[in-house]
Amino acid sequence: MRAPVRPLVAFAISLSLANAMAAPASAAAGFDDERPAGYDVTPKHQSNWEPTVAVDPNVPDRVYQLITGISATACKGPCPGTSVLFRRSTDAGASFGPETFICAAACKGIGWQFDPQIRVANDTNADCGCGTIYAAFLDQYDPGVELFISHDGGDAWSAPITMNGGLRYMDKPILVISPSGQDVYVAFNDKFDSMVVASHDFGRSFLEPQKVNDDHLWWYANNGAIAPNGDVYFALSGERSLSGHGHDFDGPTKVALLRCSASPTTSCANPQVIPFADSAPPPPCSVPGCYPDYFAATGAIAIDVNGQMVFAYTFSGVANGPKSLDVQTSIDGVQWSAWTLVNGDGDSSVPQIDRGPTAGDFRLAWQDNRTGKFNTWFASSSNGGATWGSHVRLSNLGSGPPYKSPDGYTFTDGDYFGIAVSSTGIAHVTWGEADGSSLYCCGDVWYTKGS
Repeated sequence: MRAPVRPLVAFAISLSLANAMAAPASAAAGFDDERPAGYDVTPKHQSNWEPTVAVDPNVPDRVYQLITGISATACKGPCPGTSVLFRRSTDAGASFGPETFICAAACKGIGWQFDPQIRVANDTNADCGCGTIYAAFLDQYDPGVELFISHDGGDAWSAPITMNGGLRYMDKPILVISPSGQDVYVAFNDKFDSMVVASHDFGRSFLEPQKVNDDHLWWYANNGAIAPNGDVYFALSGERSLSGHGHDFDGPTKVALLRCSASPTTSCANPQVIPFADSAPPPPCSVPGCYPDYFAATGAIAIDVNGQMVFAYTFSGVANGPKSLDVQTSIDGVQWSAWTLVNGDGDSSVPQIDRGPTAGDFRLAWQDNRTGKFNTWFASSSNGGATWGSHVRLSNLGSGPPYKSPDGYTFTDGDYFGIAVSSTGIAHVTWGEADGSSLYCCGDVWYTKGS
């Protein structure tokens, strides 16, 4: 593993080489044209954002999406004003059914549902021939993260399963399950406490949430993966404040991995935070209502069937400067390769990564503004992350909504998005685009698939 603070001279050399070699793609070669992923359940003042996606590991025709629908008040009675919405494809993403509420009647009075996560186990339920779906999201910060389970492909969902253990604040959940679904892990933060909570009975009950940090950084989890030996890894960003004002995390960010081992008595046995980089304060966000850390450095981890790990993360050595996108690899989570530059054009943000169906196959997506507008990009590796193919521009439609132009879209609608690769090797990617008029308005979720 290299030192946690990057050598800036080496970074500058790699960045200049990448800029000379990586030209923007003009179309989504190998992918469908992007298309809107959201149906406005309430057309007035709605913005769909921060989507995520999962594919049934045994039934690749089943693709599931979760979307945060702002002002999605479509059910009768006092329903959540901002709701997590579910939609399903049974033809490998060629078409999707309408959006439905995961929790409406049982969540009456909740003002916000947000930060959705979705995973699918490799079991088979008799009534649908599909795997069990696990969905988690926030019902405000208190009660916080709740888990919902479906055994019939999303037609019906369990009652909310809480896991706060008495905590009154939970934020930014990341969900990881074992292949069978027996082990369910959620990383989140309780303000300056980085936390993990685990279940070993298929999500029916949870152990006590466990604090895993001993510093005063505000840690956000960004994604996670489970290794063949049962160790769980979460990509984390530890943020600092220069102003010292509340949530104004405008300082440097520590990019790291958290490793947890399974235990029947604690949620995260032998916790270890593995540092990768100290990134400089992020570029500013000029959109009204946007928070100072919107473009902070983040990471994402994927692990293939043999335990090969690829950790992708963004980094800048210059305060308020653009971030590069880099990867490091490992076969054991202890020894890590030197960093490899994937993208040095524009300011890269919120990388998303998933493994493919064969060993060494990894798919990576991110957003950057190399064209002067934002776009969503994709690259793949067939050799365990050692080298990466050409950049494919997924956001390839240059007209339509007012926020789209030939150069891309005006703003990223949400500060993360989703990628999932099916057992047939098809990558399903969903992300948000917006007009930049304000942080929560106005835009939609977009989707494409390909390889």
